[in-house]
Amino acid sequence: MKLRTSFLVVILMLCFLFGMTRVTVADSLAIEKLLEIFEKKGVITPAEVEIVRETMAEDQKRLLRKEKEVTDAEAEEQDTTGFRDTASQDRKTETGLSLEASYRDGFCLSTREPGLFSLRLGGLLQVDYRYFDYGSEDPDKNKFDLRRVRLRIGGKALRLFDYKFEYDFQGAGSRRLLDAYVDANLFPFASFRIGQFKEPFSLEQCTLDSAGWFAERSMGFYLTPQRDVGLMAHASLWGDRIDYGLGIFNGDGLDDTTGGDVDNPQFTGRVAFSPFKHRWISLLDNLQVGGSFSYARIDRNNVEIHVKTTGLTSFFDVASRAKFNIIREADSLSRYGAELGWAWGPIAIAGESTYVLFKDVTTSAEKFDFELKDHYVSLLWMLTGEEPSLRNGVFQPMKPIRGVLEGGWGALGLAFRYDSFKADDIAYDVLINEGDSVREAKAFTIALNWYPAEYVRLLLDATRTTFDRPLLIDRDPLTGAAIYEGREDVFTGRFQFEF
Repeated sequence: MKLRTSFLVVILMLCFLFGMTRVTVADSLAIEKLLEIFEKKGVITPAEVEIVRETMAEDQKRLLRKEKEVTDAEAEEQDTTGFRDTASQDRKTETGLSLEASYRDGFCLSTREPGLFSLRLGGLLQVDYRYFDYGSEDPDKNKFDLRRVRLRIGGKALRLFDYKFEYDFQGAGSRRLLDAYVDANLFPFASFRIGQFKEPFSLEQCTLDSAGWFAERSMGFYLTPQRDVGLMAHASLWGDRIDYGLGIFNGDGLDDTTGGDVDNPQFTGRVAFSPFKHRWISLLDNLQVGGSFSYARIDRNNVEIHVKTTGLTSFFDVASRAKFNIIREADSLSRYGAELGWAWGPIAIAGESTYVLFKDVTTSAEKFDFELKDHYVSLLWMLTGEEPSLRNGVFQPMKPIRGVLEGGWGALGLAFRYDSFKADDIAYDVLINEGDSVREAKAFTIALNWYPAEYVRLLLDATRTTFDRPLLIDRDPLTGAAIYEGREDVFTGRFQFEF
């Protein structure tokens, strides 16, 4: 009798303990099994077993009622008007969204929901060494140089917007904001970009700095409008067969540039057409033709051109102070460009003609127009079999088939370019001092590109530039004697790292 009473006390204590908290399915099964064992052994009677079972059932019902009361109270606290605040719940969900870290052409943080928000951090470093050979003279210009040191931040926001900020750290006096814009992708046929960015002009200008085949762009690059502040509509249409950009800009260059006196905008546009893309004609799949234009009403402060060689030697400089007289007025500036790009297998060709016309430039002595022209053609041959490609109207960065880290040789490419610049004859008469600037220049370049890995490039570039007349290269630091040369040979070695 004592043993039976002790077991009964144990069972009652178990029921009490389980009644303090919600009894799970596993708990109920365990107690039920114990009751069966005790009943078979005669420890408790069937009537006592039923009493325990009824007690457990009552406790379960009581706990369920308690949980419902707690849930209802929480709902009333969230919304005193009587319905659930779904916006509040959405905000809680959004603030709790987790971010995924990845590497896609830069370190990237993005939400799990595609396009909601992403942030990409990247950069570009180009370190050069330039060696000059002028034949008879040595102006002591050989040196290492940080050609480009840039930090990029970009990404997506709210599915409709892209953004980008790019800052240049190169040179103590050259730290400046290059790109700062937002793209609103509102329609399939048009996205709208506002801020500071490259104007849509020229295949060469629109191609990334890190994707060029040579150490420097052609001499015609200095005739393009480059970066400015404005608004542009752009898109890639018809399966990337048509790429266009059309914008309105200040016409004064970067945001921190001193503007002119005329408050007239500059209109710039470019269209690139690839008629045979995705037409199963491999030979013509990457054939692209295009054109660019730019027009602005200007004043004397906008009459400024500085053209450089691959060695970054200025050989044609025109500013508001002309040869004999200060430029007093100017009417308009027009630019036109024609371009060709083609790639097939490991071969790629690019060529452009750029034409610039200044109208009604007036000094105290006369009124005149003057023209500047540049033409270049270039060839790239990937010796290791990589295939250059055109996408969104520009040549894409080269990626090795098999990098050094994967046991391969990387990508090796050989490039050639011929470039010709010419200004009107009136340049010698009115605009430039002979020797300080020259009117014509021709350049031939051969370059070897090696990409040991996707984000690393080593470049060797040899360029000879010949001038129509001797150019002032430097002055002797001791005697002050001027050093003139009719040609410039420059050898550039570059290490490039992009992430």
